[in-house]
Amino acid sequence: MFNDNEAVIGKVLSPHGNVGVVKVLPLTDFPERIHELDRVELVLPDSRILVTIESVAMSGRYWLLNLVGVDDREKALGFKGSFLVVRKEDRVALPEGSYYHDQLLGLKVLTPGGDKLGQIVNIIATGGHDQFVMKRDDTGKTALIPAARVIVISVDLKAGIIVIDPPEGLLEL
Repeated sequence: MFNDNEAVIGKVLSPHGNVGVVKVLPLTDFPERIHELDRVELVLPDSRILVTIESVAMSGRYWLLNLVGVDDREKALGFKGSFLVVRKEDRVALPEGSYYHDQLLGLKVLTPGGDKLGQIVNIIATGGHDQFVMKRDDTGKTALIPAARVIVISVDLKAGIIVIDPPEGLLEL
């Protein structure tokens, strides 16, 4: 449904009113960015459409989007359940040392000495440090690694590796 070079930023929940406005649940850490976008692609299970954003309003935590050419409730209803996507290269630039989750998935995990430990297969967002779910090379089991600077020594996206220095016993939990 989605291409590897796309990032989902929202989901159309329903029409809003009778003039073709759609109510969108933001699925991004940067919901204010919607005001900077002129166009987005809407992805439905069987189709895609590039739409131009005419105006944006906020209603609580939701976006209310008025899309060019969508001028009644029936047209807006046709987009219910669709996802708003942008190209990954058009995402908000993160500060040095910060990464989008999809950038980290699949990276190989090494020790500072170069020993292979496993691969990042999931990331659990928590109230504190995110937890990297690593599938261990030696046992095939998973281990949780706190995404704390004291443990994660370096991330090299080009090389596809994360170097960690886990405290004694962390990988056995």
